[in-house]
Amino acid sequence: MNPTPAARPLRIGLLTPAWPGTATANGIASATAHLVQGLDAIGHEVTILTGMIDGPHAHPRMVELLPLPFTLSERLTGRFFPDRGLRGVDIRKLTMGTRQAIADHGIEVLLMEESYGWAGAVRAAVPIPVVVTLHGPQWLHRVTPTPPRRGPDARRESWERAGLQRVDAIISPSRDVLDRTRAEWGLPDVPTTVIGNAVALPALDMLAAQSAEPRLLFIGRFDRIKGADVLLDAFARIAAVHPEVRLTFVGPDSGVVQPDRPRLHLAEALARLPTTIRDRIDVLGHRTRDEISELRRNHPITLLASRYETFGVALIEAMAAGSAVVATRAGGCAEILRDGETGLLVPSEDAPAMAEACLRLLADPALALRLGHAARAEVEIRFTPEVIAREVATFLARICRR
Repeated sequence: MNPTPAARPLRIGLLTPAWPGTATANGIASATAHLVQGLDAIGHEVTILTGMIDGPHAHPRMVELLPLPFTLSERLTGRFFPDRGLRGVDIRKLTMGTRQAIADHGIEVLLMEESYGWAGAVRAAVPIPVVVTLHGPQWLHRVTPTPPRRGPDARRESWERAGLQRVDAIISPSRDVLDRTRAEWGLPDVPTTVIGNAVALPALDMLAAQSAEPRLLFIGRFDRIKGADVLLDAFARIAAVHPEVRLTFVGPDSGVVQPDRPRLHLAEALARLPTTIRDRIDVLGHRTRDEISELRRNHPITLLASRYETFGVALIEAMAAGSAVVATRAGGCAEILRDGETGLLVPSEDAPAMAEACLRLLADPALALRLGHAARAEVEIRFTPEVIAREVATFLARICRR
């Protein structure tokens, strides 16, 4: 296909936690892989910068960010503040990788995440624009609404806030996270835009919602942000009413941070459930992208219990599979789903409401199928790789011209 008409072919650098991301359970890695697919398809030239190769690939332009030794200063700093020492190494590594990508592949713009304020430090050291994508600023992870006064979380918030003041432009996957970050930290007077993440539209023999099995799927970390504790509460309520329903839980156990109490881990949370309910939960832990894709095909209903979602990659992946989705009205999810049309939305941290919505779908397969059809059609219109790539390329072209 021809490049997007809004810009000449661009040479874009993309930072990702892993490439090609097939074995890494990370939303940034998945979103980047799909964006690269779209940019390649419409004629732009992408160079990947990554510190982890997690599978075979044939991408022609790659800068691998190899480990660097700590400098004397970083070692001394790291003895008292390990995060500061590690951040110094990461910034040097990213700066060296960006310079290599400029020299070897002629990249004219770098697209990277906001984590640890790396982007601001890299921008100060390279001659090309650096554009940040807001994948989840640290302030969104607070257990309490007030900013931390000291410690690693406070330092990370400070770094990210300062880093955003030094970049050339900002892309946010949802209006919610852009507006909330602007209100919380303030944003510089640079171009900003809202562009969702891309997802590949899989070929299907049938929609996931057509499955007659009463199986529910949750894909995400067992942590506070993903609302995994709320999910288990909701499932206990569902299972108490429905005698055959089962839950498949896919994702690592990061533990749910609780104010003034020890972190709650998955094994302990499961042990609190009655045996008759616990026995109907299949815990699969980490799975590759391909394994997750296959699981989606076999589960007619997907649950998202997040307390907050910057966007919701797991949500659009479920929609692309034609699953009927019950999701919390949290962050980007409320901008993606239309309640009663492409899925069902419930309040955050409301286990009874989630259970009620799920039981409604279990009792009405025709409704589940209608939502699954509409969800997949929505993804095809709004979130396929080429659709998102055209929006990104048009925006980046403006930045390069500036």
